[in-house]
Amino acid sequence: MALVFGRCLLGSQTPLIQTLRFRTRKPNLRKPAIPHWDRAIVLRMTEPFYAAKTSQEHPANNCKKKRSTLQNVEKKINPFEQILAQEFLEKIRNAKVVAVFHKNPMSAEDLFAIRLQLHKIKLECLHFNNSIARLAFSGSEFDALLKLYESDTLTVVGEAPVAKLLKLEKKLVGLVLLAGVVEGRLMSLADMKRYAALPSLDGARGQLLSILSAPAQKLSQNMTSHQRELSSALERYISDQTPSPQAEEK
Repeated sequence: MALVFGRCLLGSQTPLIQTLRFRTRKPNLRKPAIPHWDRAIVLRMTEPFYAAKTSQEHPANNCKKKRSTLQNVEKKINPFEQILAQEFLEKIRNAKVVAVFHKNPMSAEDLFAIRLQLHKIKLECLHFNNSIARLAFSGSEFDALLKLYESDTLTVVGEAPVAKLLKLEKKLVGLVLLAGVVEGRLMSLADMKRYAALPSLDGARGQLLSILSAPAQKLSQNMTSHQRELSSALERYISDQTPSPQAEEK
């Protein structure tokens, strides 16, 4: 018992010190090693989503949507894209018929076959990205078309009639007609179908003339009806008063 008590009264032993030699290669502080997959997931999940409360920055400034909008505004515009946008806008303005298609994924051979079919009816196929479309249509009379350029689109311009375009649209596999511009007026697919069902200009003029001349024809018929009835009554009276040849012989 005395031996145990004596050991407890002894002072603490000196710590054990072991000298380790560092590697000759220094750690790379600029480009640290990629952590393990599990460790990377834990580090990513433990990152703070919101700024610290001690920060003086307003929470509205930390909105990701606002930051992305500011980055897009500050993004410099490529001069070559401006040239392409101007050419695109000029072709849209000079074309009588403009059709916007949604392009599904397809091979280059299928796209070439579609271009060939459109070229046969005097239609040109234009394929620009959405950034060029925004540069071309922003602030112009075709600003409403920007709602269609959200995904991969294909623009067709030319002078072909709308009826031919709608007839060919059924054969274009991989393209979906969204809307178009006909004679400077934005039209949906239903509007384009109704426009294609209208008669030609000469036929519409003939219908208009027949409608305008109908009241005059009816008025002339009403005014001459009494004269015709009187002349027909006189003819019947004369025929009744004139004796027949058989009665004279008797």
